[in-house]
Amino acid sequence: MAVLESVILIVSLLIVANIISHYFVSVPPSLIQISAGVIAALFMHVKISVDTEWFMLAFIAPILFNDGNRFPKRELWKLKGPIIGNAIFLVIISTLVGGVIVKMLIPSLPWATAFTLVAVLSPTDPIAVQSIAKKARIPDKLMHLLSGESLINDASGLICFKYGVAATVTGVFSLKNATVDFLYIAFVGAFFGAVAIWIFNGLRLYLINQGVDDSILHTIIQITIPFVIYYIAEDVFHVSGVVAVVVAGIMNISSNRRVNDFSPEIRLVTSRTWDMVIYILNGIVFVLLGIEIPFAMEELVHNENINTFMAIGLSFIIWIMLVVIRFIWSYLYTTVAQNSDEGIVIFSKERFDYCLMSGISGVRGAVTMVAVLSIPMTIKGGGAFPSRTLLLFIASTVIIFSLLGATFLIPILTKSSEPVTYRGNSLNDDDLDDDDDEDDEEETTNVQLNQYQANKLVLEKTINKLKEENVKDNDVIYSTIIAEYLYNIHNLNVQADNPAQISKKRVKGKKDAELWDICFNCELEAIEDLYSKNEISQDAYDIAVKKIAKYKKEIVKHRYNPTIEFFIGYFRRTVLGLKRIIHLPFTKHEEVVQFNRDALKVSIAGAQRALDKLYELDLSDHEEIADNLIYVFQRHYEERLDLLQGKNKHRTPEFNSERASLEVKALSYQRAFVQDLLERGRISKSTANELRQNINYSEEVINVDIQ
Repeated sequence: MAVLESVILIVSLLIVANIISHYFVSVPPSLIQISAGVIAALFMHVKISVDTEWFMLAFIAPILFNDGNRFPKRELWKLKGPIIGNAIFLVIISTLVGGVIVKMLIPSLPWATAFTLVAVLSPTDPIAVQSIAKKARIPDKLMHLLSGESLINDASGLICFKYGVAATVTGVFSLKNATVDFLYIAFVGAFFGAVAIWIFNGLRLYLINQGVDDSILHTIIQITIPFVIYYIAEDVFHVSGVVAVVVAGIMNISSNRRVNDFSPEIRLVTSRTWDMVIYILNGIVFVLLGIEIPFAMEELVHNENINTFMAIGLSFIIWIMLVVIRFIWSYLYTTVAQNSDEGIVIFSKERFDYCLMSGISGVRGAVTMVAVLSIPMTIKGGGAFPSRTLLLFIASTVIIFSLLGATFLIPILTKSSEPVTYRGNSLNDDDLDDDDDEDDEEETTNVQLNQYQANKLVLEKTINKLKEENVKDNDVIYSTIIAEYLYNIHNLNVQADNPAQISKKRVKGKKDAELWDICFNCELEAIEDLYSKNEISQDAYDIAVKKIAKYKKEIVKHRYNPTIEFFIGYFRRTVLGLKRIIHLPFTKHEEVVQFNRDALKVSIAGAQRALDKLYELDLSDHEEIADNLIYVFQRHYEERLDLLQGKNKHRTPEFNSERASLEVKALSYQRAFVQDLLERGRISKSTANELRQNINYSEEVINVDIQ
């Protein structure tokens, strides 16, 4: 009962704090949540014992998994150098340099204890900074750097802290053993996280392949993943659960629109559920932090041998020290990294402000607090842990100083207090015109449509509307959206012909296979022509022919049953990805360049030959193949050629923004057409509600992807 009461109390405090934060918008919610916890501890005498193991499992694991999952993968790769530098080397340097300075400030503190204190203060917590970022224009690059390093430095900081505590307790420290242990728990933890998420991803994709598309079930699986991975990593393999969940989050199937295996409903429900879970967990972490701070300070305040104001002064100096170390590291790194043809520029006002902002943004938070609370009471021999009370006090106060410093100083450095504007929330659905010709035709009948018929009619009307607007007839954005709608109609037709089909997403009908076979044969002809003219190497020819043969076996012949085919394909894609990673460092650069040149030549020639054949089929009498299907295949090869020839703009932010706007506009057309069918009595209210729900899901997914 005590646990239930504690949960209700903490959630109530969180709700009150978040309500208050809406009235004090200039103050980060994290500070208000901490204040709520402090008030509860002081005036309501609330005391909750925080156990490090369950806290890490219940809070840190899902938060870090979600951060890794949502972190922009492209930005993570671009910033891999500074992220690794800040997350590992900066943590080690801060521990060593800071430990020496702390020893000088507090001579009575043992060396191991001094290093322990700085190690526990090394991990940064970007949660508060992200709330500040909504009020100040922190550069995107800096926010990505802070978020990326926080995924890793929790592990490196906690490992350094672990060895500091062990050295203090036992009085023995072995650099060799510490290094080997560090590498083991970090790399094996990363390997386990990668393997575990590979298994979970395969399970989820297999369920979708088998038609198990229950959004609640998939959401529960997704929420369970970080807890299972962290628990097994820590308790079974005795490696870093933090590293495991971070790697799993990064490699998890993300929620962007490229993941077409999952329906809009699954992606929306999963995303919104994660939003709610992380919202609650983040808030509870800071409320608990506030509850623990007074009790962490209580012993020091009542200790006559330690001056409280001096301890506060030491905490302030240590926070300044951490900011300065972080600033110097960032300045030196950016100075070397931005080396130009004119040489190294020693001083730059812009770089100075950026690095100073980076130093102040290194906010300490929940991980620091829960780690310092795990410091044992005694050491080997039964004596008290040296200056444990002082360590708790300093860690708690540094957390407060870092939060306050970021709150007041970052807006000054950015010279802006305006909220950041995010895209994708304003829609205009007023510019719709109905297709009167088709409406008049529909009025001639009173037959009510079922959901399948209504859905198909709405999609067809939307396609016609988009084609009318596509006056250029070659706008790649319009063509892409139209192709997607045509493929959706094609899938509806196949499902209508075969309602017992297991897979609801990746429908492969007989006509698809026939058209793929035609295209693959065209690609083979192009490969043979290139090889006969000695325009490609033997290796490039063999690999290209083998690849086409594999595709024909998988898509056209279907030799395996669906389950075996799925797992073979999933395993093969994994093996190919690993081969690329393993072979790349051992391949000569000239060979790679030549092979890539030949592969590009093969792909362009094959795509062009297949596209010419599709144009020929489009102009000829081809009753056996639907026009819509040919159009879809044409768009596939046109986009492939654009990508191969460097004309593809699909990955630019501008293209994605325009595409999202058109997708939302097309959904507004669908919504209007559904309402029109309902008013005409062509569909029932229940059918209209089902269609509207699907439209709303799709629209929400687009908005989530934009944000």
